[in-house]
Amino acid sequence: MKQALLLIAVLALSGCAFVYDQVQDIAQAKCANLGNAQEQRACEKRNAPAYDDYEARRKRLKEGKPG
Repeated sequence: MKQALLLIAVLALSGCAFVYDQVQDIAQAKCANLGNAQEQRACEKRNAPAYDDYEARRKRLKEGKPG
């Protein structure tokens, strides 16, 4: 039973990272289609954080700490 719960937890966390990565890839592709280089860089910067950074920031904000 414990092993099944652990497996489910690992798969759920892996799934979140996978979905996050896919959304990031889509966002980066949209950035590449922007008109000028300055807009592209700004777009890429907005969409740059890795999943671990995103998750850590989300947890800090959830706890009421500054992002």
